[in-house]
Amino acid sequence: MSDVLIEARDVRRSFDEGRVQALRGVDFRIHESEFVAIVGPSGSGKSSLLQILGALDEPSEGEVFFHGKSVAEIHDIARFRAENIGFVFQSFHLIPTLTAVENVQVPMFEMPWSPVERQRRATELLKSVGLSERMHHLPRKMSGGERQRVAVARSLANEPKLLLADEPTGNLDSANAQRIMELLQSVHQRRGMTLIVVTHDPNVANFADRMLRVLDGRVVSDART
Repeated sequence: MSDVLIEARDVRRSFDEGRVQALRGVDFRIHESEFVAIVGPSGSGKSSLLQILGALDEPSEGEVFFHGKSVAEIHDIARFRAENIGFVFQSFHLIPTLTAVENVQVPMFEMPWSPVERQRRATELLKSVGLSERMHHLPRKMSGGERQRVAVARSLANEPKLLLADEPTGNLDSANAQRIMELLQSVHQRRGMTLIVVTHDPNVANFADRMLRVLDGRVVSDART
């Protein structure tokens, strides 16, 4: 097995002054190049967990480690995210006034690349997700499936080590959901990056190699698929 990329140790997250316990002591390790699904019903804590793994939120207790280093000890967390983590969200989160190729370049402004290099990289990424004919379209001129493809391309902009997808098919019909999961699976295989998908859908989870089931803020099972 390859090296551990990300590790959670007794991670807990509470809200409303401790009255709401979203995570109740979560422990696991995820290795480099794994494809893991975090599965559970609404309110189980899976999205809270993904926010913490992506350094978008902090645990109330416990620690998360990235390549053996505590995320809590990283001083420039925004740069850490930009250089290491890509995100795909259920609602796409594209900027409506920017074209597809411009949206893909947004994360690149954290990197020391020229405008020409950013344009080249964004163009190549959109071609790789099958949108060579749509790169100059605004999001409102694109279907839901196409917008999610733009979001996948954007998530790869800075060549992240970890790709996090939060209910990536939640706003798509079954045919487009299948295509997006096939695309994510292909990205994982081609690039060898670690992929974590949060979902309540067993059809989505079945694409993964490993499944963590979350219920009431705890990991209740961890199995290979």
